[in-house]
Amino acid sequence: MSAQRTKVRPGIGALAGRRGAAVAGLLALGLAVTACGGGSKNDKKGGGAPTGPAKSGGTITMLAVQDSASLDPFRTSYVAVADEPRMAALYDPMFYIDPKTHKVTPHLGESLTTADNGTTWTLKLKQGVQFSDGTPFDAAAVKANYDAHLNPATKSVHLGTVATFKTEVTDPLTLTLTPQGAPNPNLDRAIATELTYIEAPSALAKGPDEYGSHPVGAGPFMLKNWVRGNAQEFVKNPNYWQKDKGLPKLDGFTIKNVPDIKQQYNSVKSGTADLFVSSDQNLLNQAAKELHVNEFKTDGGQMVQFNLAKPPFNDPRARRAIALALDPADIPKTLNNGYIPAKGFFNQSGPFADPAVTQPAQNKAEAQSLFDQLAAEGKKVDFKYLVPQNPSSVAVAEWMQSQLKSFNNVSMSIDSVEIGQYIVKYAIQRDFQAMLFQQWVVDPEPVVFGALFSKSFLNFIGWNNPQADAALAAGRASTDPAVRKQAYSDLQKALVSDLPIWVYAESSNGPIYNDKVTGVEQYNAGVFFMDRIGKK
Repeated sequence: MSAQRTKVRPGIGALAGRRGAAVAGLLALGLAVTACGGGSKNDKKGGGAPTGPAKSGGTITMLAVQDSASLDPFRTSYVAVADEPRMAALYDPMFYIDPKTHKVTPHLGESLTTADNGTTWTLKLKQGVQFSDGTPFDAAAVKANYDAHLNPATKSVHLGTVATFKTEVTDPLTLTLTPQGAPNPNLDRAIATELTYIEAPSALAKGPDEYGSHPVGAGPFMLKNWVRGNAQEFVKNPNYWQKDKGLPKLDGFTIKNVPDIKQQYNSVKSGTADLFVSSDQNLLNQAAKELHVNEFKTDGGQMVQFNLAKPPFNDPRARRAIALALDPADIPKTLNNGYIPAKGFFNQSGPFADPAVTQPAQNKAEAQSLFDQLAAEGKKVDFKYLVPQNPSSVAVAEWMQSQLKSFNNVSMSIDSVEIGQYIVKYAIQRDFQAMLFQQWVVDPEPVVFGALFSKSFLNFIGWNNPQADAALAAGRASTDPAVRKQAYSDLQKALVSDLPIWVYAESSNGPIYNDKVTGVEQYNAGVFFMDRIGKK
């Protein structure tokens, strides 16, 4: 059966500045929205989130802070607060990381295994799965997608991951994946987080403008209507591979764009909408008392990233001085934004955190001494701080600026720009001295490796640290939890010693929903399965 033709009406356009989009994958569209391991906790007023199976039928309304730039798997960030719920609805994951076990788990796929410690991988697909237009979801389709990621014309934000291995179709439901350069025993994690959504080759053949606006996937829903800048309407996929199990539960759903997160909250509370995903800690805390929330903790968080290729932060003393001058705990006290102060990149409750290795605590006297040393050498710490234009980001930047004004020989100005320009300046031009960055990381592979390994083209900050490189290589080369934990402990030591980044708020996100909704089950960094969600 063929997919229903999608109506796309003209309206507000997508983000500009897509040249070089491959390097923008780490930017997570949620950066422009609000502030922001692995694991969720369910809370509700009176205790316990709604449980029990969803009934069949009905529709719900979800809210998003902004429209999609595209709905294909190539130019879209896989972030729960941005486009990943749409990806889950249209495509379904082939494989995902289970937040309870931290293991890669098959969904559309049948298995993803290696018999030689990562020298080669075998990816097998379930038999009989079809895309919504009735064409087969097979090995050739997966290879066509991975080849499309590699094509520069596609402008895939996931190019950095797919470029690390070669693919070969060995039978209609099987591919062989061969890592390049060195074996990769953790390639399955890269597939599960960065390359898990597959579009029908029949759509790909029509070109990016067509397949980005009229997506064809094997997920539980199809796009019926898209009013740019306003709303997207999704309907049930009649060819869904789990329809015999009564999935999806919903007949359809609508995503409306509501940029104001407080308005989102009030809409769900009043019942005019049903669900939205937030990384605003205050709203998550409020929802735990008044509504329902599945709060999901990951590694990463909100941080300052320094450009080590430019003054003043090519000198480690300048980076250390900034870290010593500021106290993360003062941010929520001053701004009342609910931030959970961070002690480093790895969430303290997560599997990789080393509690003995934390960022240096505030020490104003040492910070001033370093500022004075640098000024005496003609290296005054005078810098511009790049942030996207949104109230919460600017508020933290202004807090930093006010704190640094109490020191001598340091000055900070704020460069607040629209998100499209922000991406160009940071990821393409690398035109920054220090900047706000936000990450949700369910596993260090492959995102942390890509961001911090010295030879990675996604290492925008220019960090080159042999100890960190060795730790990242060791973490990639093993699946032994003890070996990986030690590797990332060594990485934390390098981060704390060299301070290429300074993390000030832990990462958290989660869906907030009302009493009508149940069946919210999450995977990866907090996105939820769209086939299971429904009305009570």
